[in-house]
Amino acid sequence: MVLKVSSEIAPLRQVIVHRPGVEIARITPENKEALLFDDLLWLERAQEEHDAFTEILRGQGAEVLFFEELLADVLALPDARAEVVARAISPATCGRHVAEALTERLLKAPVNDVVTVLLGGLLERELVDWGIEPVFADLVADRFHYVLRPLPNLLFMRDNAAWINDGLVFNVLATPARFRESDYMRAIYHHHPRFADAPFPVWFGKDPGDRYPATIEGGDVLVLDERTVVLGLSERTAPAAVETLAERLFAGGTVEQAIVVHLHHARAMMHLDTAFTMVDRDAFNVFPGLLSDVDVHVLRPTASGGISVDRAQGLEAAVGEALGLSQVRMIPTGGDAIGRLREQWDDGNNTLAVAPGVVVAYQRNQETNRRLRDAGIEVLELDSSELCRGRGGSRCMTQPLEREPI
Repeated sequence: MVLKVSSEIAPLRQVIVHRPGVEIARITPENKEALLFDDLLWLERAQEEHDAFTEILRGQGAEVLFFEELLADVLALPDARAEVVARAISPATCGRHVAEALTERLLKAPVNDVVTVLLGGLLERELVDWGIEPVFADLVADRFHYVLRPLPNLLFMRDNAAWINDGLVFNVLATPARFRESDYMRAIYHHHPRFADAPFPVWFGKDPGDRYPATIEGGDVLVLDERTVVLGLSERTAPAAVETLAERLFAGGTVEQAIVVHLHHARAMMHLDTAFTMVDRDAFNVFPGLLSDVDVHVLRPTASGGISVDRAQGLEAAVGEALGLSQVRMIPTGGDAIGRLREQWDDGNNTLAVAPGVVVAYQRNQETNRRLRDAGIEVLELDSSELCRGRGGSRCMTQPLEREPI
């Protein structure tokens, strides 16, 4: 099995996704902001839309792996289950008494029950269902107090890990609502039979120092080609993580340069891929403000083992030079000034390339999709009345493992 991603647009062959589950049904008006959601999703419709999405991916020749199934396979291994449960349950999150009792039960429970708890969380009042009496239940004012928070952001499988060429980045996520996602993904790559016998370098997320606040998320990692990675410096990805990752990529000889894009810290532009994605060998789907209103630097290794930093003349010039092209096509978000803001908010720029010149995009972004088609891009549209409420598009929902060489 080949695990390698050396381009954003090469034919997609293996990908991990997470089908929306019980964790989505745990979002309420009271906790949605803490869980990083702006709205509540209708679970059944979101599942229907996600099923249609995975059918599109299969139809383009990709093998689709489901995160929840991979995790269940890992939890069937006693040592791996003990490791995962120990990372999820601790006295720091629910007190010593509950942590010890819940750990004991999760180590013995059916796999599917454990998956439900680890992904969907556990309310304090639900402890009795596991035969556990909360010590301080009567002191907790919030009737929806979680001893283990749900993980609805697993829908956005892009962020917790990312492949750069034949190596992996275990991303350090920026918000407490997502911290456990990386632990679960690490367990899958370390213990699942599909990956355990496939050695690969880990560029970030393995060393003890790779931790908060040196955060990096997959939406800020774009593999331009075998030589170049584009990294977003955003509200979710910190300069220290970008510098460390670049140093290791250079030392490992896996890339020759890193283009760093400084994003404004805004909810609508939380990651680079919410405003910029590659759609063909010479073409990008981009929010217009990113072309003129951000700083772009190019990092390269020096002979002494350091890093040189050069200011680029904008994003268009930087990617064109990296690709060896005299001109690249920047296809802007569609619509007038207001329409562009609306379509970017609804993930119009967050497209997933499944092959050169072929992308999956939300149907609702009609003007942006029209512009892509006018530029010769084939757009496979996905209904998104519910999925888009989570503020992530087709690229956000996928973690590519393998793309064919181009």
